[in-house]
Amino acid sequence: MSVVTRKRAIAAAAVASVGVAGALVFVFRPDDQGSAATISSSADTTTATVERQDLVDRESVSGTLGYGEATPQSSPRQGTITALPAEGSVVERGQSLVEVDGKPVPLFYGSVPLYRTLESGVDDGPDVRQLEENLQALGFAGSSMTVDEHFDSATRSAVHAWQESLGLEETGIVTPESFVFQPGPVRVGEHSASIGSPAGGAVYQATGTTRIVTVRLEASRQSLAVVGDKAQVELPDGTTTEGTIATVGTVATQDNEQSPARITVTITLDDPNAGGTLSEAPVTVDFTKSSVQGVLAVPVRALLALSEGGYAVEVDRGSKRELIAVELGAFADGYVEVTGDLAEGDEVVMPA
Repeated sequence: MSVVTRKRAIAAAAVASVGVAGALVFVFRPDDQGSAATISSSADTTTATVERQDLVDRESVSGTLGYGEATPQSSPRQGTITALPAEGSVVERGQSLVEVDGKPVPLFYGSVPLYRTLESGVDDGPDVRQLEENLQALGFAGSSMTVDEHFDSATRSAVHAWQESLGLEETGIVTPESFVFQPGPVRVGEHSASIGSPAGGAVYQATGTTRIVTVRLEASRQSLAVVGDKAQVELPDGTTTEGTIATVGTVATQDNEQSPARITVTITLDDPNAGGTLSEAPVTVDFTKSSVQGVLAVPVRALLALSEGGYAVEVDRGSKRELIAVELGAFADGYVEVTGDLAEGDEVVMPA
């Protein structure tokens, strides 16, 4: 390597070749003398330590912190609405989703909707099992009822006891108007009906109770999101928390005619309490593009682009400074992976 002078000039072209926008990259202009690379000190420089670290390259996109997509919660019963749960409240198993004509419409957990009358002699089915699971969870099953898909006399007795507890007619029969099956607890959103309104349609918007981040990600960037991968979420107060990618949509849609096709990505927060009680709050999500572990890295500002090609760093070794050729690897957060005649703890020179 030839002797170099202290003369340096910013090389914009070198910035593009390194691939880090805005980085300061300097060109050494070699003279025609010798091959040693001894550099004199300069007052306009400082040093940084060569570190072994993990480099994670991330891409930021906008997201929304909330409770997921809202869906209309309807009343299965006709009549007059006499009570509604408060907006923002949570309805759990056995509690009333809406009150119609003074009688509650309870929530039971299950993925199969209540589409038929359940009574003694009905065909076996998963809806019967769901009913029995809920009666057992609410303490009405007794010792004689077996949770299966068969509606027998023990099931009828459990239904009878449940109806009695609510002041309902004690028929031992369940109709599609008796209650509503939902997969889990329901968080009450904006009311779409009011007390005194006719029942039978949507009464409010409902969501799940798990706080999630929703991202409308451009379909062309789908590779950023992989189920199970981690993502960093910057909250409105500037703090950062970690999340796990839960779902990645497979159907791309446009938010409007001018927007690119997008997929929906959901992220669950590793700390459920992060973000407090914020709902529909804007957040920034950092997806991981690439990562390397345990590599030697220096600040990008320490890179020197050689006029004859390639890159180097200037190493301060006490009595002298030497120019060391390096090969570049991954970039992240203002650092670059380097390989060459360097060791952890070396001091490299860069602009002050």
